[in-house]
Amino acid sequence: MKELNLPHKDPIRFAKDVVSKEGDTYTVKVHFDTIPSLPMIVEAAAQSSAAFDDGHAKMGFLVTLKNIKLLKKPTAREYEVKVTSGAQVDSLTYFSFEAFDTTSLIATGTFIIALQ
Repeated sequence: MKELNLPHKDPIRFAKDVVSKEGDTYTVKVHFDTIPSLPMIVEAAAQSSAAFDDGHAKMGFLVTLKNIKLLKKPTAREYEVKVTSGAQVDSLTYFSFEAFDTTSLIATGTFIIALQ
């Protein structure tokens, strides 16, 4: 597993390690100190996009959310987030995500990260 390069520190650092990569999709292990809210899950997904780091440290900012859906009430503190890279326009990159607990999908959505 690869540890993500993030400026976040505990307790706000949710994304921990890359579990796998398939094409344009990374699966990242995320952990929360408490049962997460939907905004915490979205932040974990945004942090998980750091898996796409090409070795050149850049600062990224979450700028837009779209179609964010909570499909199941969170009951655990550990999840896996699948993040897929989409279109890129200048410094903006579109990502979609799916968050899973051990048995099912709990949240989905799309977000944009601006790299500086």
